[in-house]
Amino acid sequence: MGRSNREQAEQNRQRIVDQADAAVRGGGVAAISIAEIMAGVGMTQGGFYNHFESKDALIAEACSSGFARSVQNWKAKAMSARQPVAGALKRLISYYFTRKPVEQGCPMVALGQDAAPHHASAALNKAYRQGVEELFSTFVEIARADPACPLSEKELVFGFAAMVGANMLSRATGDKKWSAGVEQGIFEARTR
Repeated sequence: MGRSNREQAEQNRQRIVDQADAAVRGGGVAAISIAEIMAGVGMTQGGFYNHFESKDALIAEACSSGFARSVQNWKAKAMSARQPVAGALKRLISYYFTRKPVEQGCPMVALGQDAAPHHASAALNKAYRQGVEELFSTFVEIARADPACPLSEKELVFGFAAMVGANMLSRATGDKKWSAGVEQGIFEARTR
């Protein structure tokens, strides 16, 4: 395969992964239809197996890609070169609670149930666990870089879990007023 053909194949594969990531975040693993994913990127369903061994392989890769994108977004929002390091954790938490379309939401929330060992393929469960670890490490990195944030390891674990839990409850209940109160409580507790 020539260089341009290889590059095009890699671009096509990434488009499929991005489409699957959005579908998984938007509706969970059950929302993944190979036919719809391929149609969404302007390709035929038959071409799917040129890129992936199975639907499970695509879902696991989409999960990994979604987490990698979240790590990049968290760092960009919290630790931009144009902003002081102080306040980085506040910026991260504020960004995290900003309303986004579900297709762009938190992969921990979107895939939490689907990635559980009793539901998921081993590949999806592994990708999810690695993604959570990467996001937690990013959370800790941002908090440790922020001189205004002298939190212990236990406080960081609690803050991370509370932040993700509040987001999950917010999405699940759909009650904006209640959700805003929960999110504000988490924000104030972690950024005082």
